[in-house]
Amino acid sequence: MPVVELNINRIRKLVSGKTTRKQILDALPFLGLDIESEDGDEIRIEYSPNRPDYSTDYGIATGLQGLLGIKKGIQKTIIKKKGKFAIKVDSSVTKIRPYVTGVIATNGKLDDVSIKQLMNMQEDLHFGIGRKRKKSSIGLHDADKISFPLIYSTTSREHKFVPLNSNTEHTIDEILTNTEVGQNYGSVLGDVKQVPIITDSEQNTI
Repeated sequence: MPVVELNINRIRKLVSGKTTRKQILDALPFLGLDIESEDGDEIRIEYSPNRPDYSTDYGIATGLQGLLGIKKGIQKTIIKKKGKFAIKVDSSVTKIRPYVTGVIATNGKLDDVSIKQLMNMQEDLHFGIGRKRKKSSIGLHDADKISFPLIYSTTSREHKFVPLNSNTEHTIDEILTNTEVGQNYGSVLGDVKQVPIITDSEQNTI
């Protein structure tokens, strides 16, 4: 079962400042969540892979709000299907990994804890619904540093860019061979000579 780490004080603020620690802990099992361990204000929660909305404290807080009668119903999100952002898809990806989509989220505030929650959610989704990235994979990026439109196409394994957690350029082959992520998930690509890639309008690798 996947596990999410929560800070009880942060959850209380997200749910409602008036809720107590006891109310939160007592209510969690009624959401189908198991408390794996407690260490001061930090708690580890097991959740069902069928409930990816519980992979972050935001989703759990929303569930608690409904259960405790604080706020009912699914939070409404305004989605604009048309705008200045676009992903152009090249036909070369058709037989390799044919589908791509994206979302631009605005008007939110992210602190270090929120970013960590999102990264953990990303990995849980990769492992569960994404079937270890065989079915799907997710990337999180700072939209202010990207030039649109994006282009989803293919490139050779000799293509170079600076990967995450590195300061130097490496070829895709080097990344797949020498990094932990590449070793864990490189088999998803098989032995194809051309691999999928997303670049922005200034040819930066995303």
